[in-house]
Amino acid sequence: MLSRAAERVYWTGRYLERAENTARIVQQYSQLLLDLPDEAGVEWAELVRIVGAAAAYRDTGNDETEAQILEFLLADRSSPVSLMLAISMARENVRNTRDLLPQESWENINELYQFALKSLKPAAEGRNRFEVLSEVIGRCQQINGVLRGTMSHHTPFHFLVLGQNIERADMTSRIVDVAAAYVQHNETLVRRFGSSLWTNVLKSVSGFQMYRQYCQPQVEGFRVIDFLTSDTAFPRAVACCLEQAKASSVKLPRSEQTIAALDRVVSAVDGSSGRQMTATDVSDWMDDLQKGLGDVHRAIVDTWFLPGDSA
Repeated sequence: MLSRAAERVYWTGRYLERAENTARIVQQYSQLLLDLPDEAGVEWAELVRIVGAAAAYRDTGNDETEAQILEFLLADRSSPVSLMLAISMARENVRNTRDLLPQESWENINELYQFALKSLKPAAEGRNRFEVLSEVIGRCQQINGVLRGTMSHHTPFHFLVLGQNIERADMTSRIVDVAAAYVQHNETLVRRFGSSLWTNVLKSVSGFQMYRQYCQPQVEGFRVIDFLTSDTAFPRAVACCLEQAKASSVKLPRSEQTIAALDRVVSAVDGSSGRQMTATDVSDWMDDLQKGLGDVHRAIVDTWFLPGDSA
């Protein structure tokens, strides 16, 4: 498999996952702001921090208003983290690897792209936002279902899964990171509204029902953090994503460097699992996990995607 094709399949996985996660986060954050009173101090600017684009947003010179932030996150093609950009890049990568991916995936991603062109700008302005984002999430899940259900589990499939799980683990860590930062700076209000905050954290990764089934009825911050980082059965927990990424890595040639980088992140998760931590400790831990995931990505690039290489 040529390195260029492997890279495109890998980024197909990442961009599809990024699109679904961005839609989920904006949807649940919008719901959180409806649920909490103004005195809770939850602001739209936190959304930009969640996706790691605070500096990029400052560079735009825009105000931190709902309309401008949602335009940046949903419809602005020049934004490095926008939903529109993620869908466009996923479509472009699928278009260029149609010989490796199921035909239905191209048809479905093209339909999603056309829907996004028509609907995301009005959604950013507040028109049918929840309905549009739900449609995007459903279409992303449909595409992933086609890919997972009809691709042979050979090299292209493993690059796809690797990309999906690195992106998913990174986004889950960012959600936990921002929630911890909010707790750190708003301890009094968290005591009053903490249940709503952590419930929305779980819902942003569709983890509320699974948390309630396997943990306990009470939604508590430290238990939510442990569930989203260390649970190996919930597909969006960091530990489960790392297991899936490693399982695909071992099926690929020359994967030693990537596996070693994944093992270091797994050790960082295991080393802090189950212990009580302050909000500052959690934030530092998530920063370390994100750096570790960056190392994994660099190992993947160095091993398989450099010019002239083949996977």
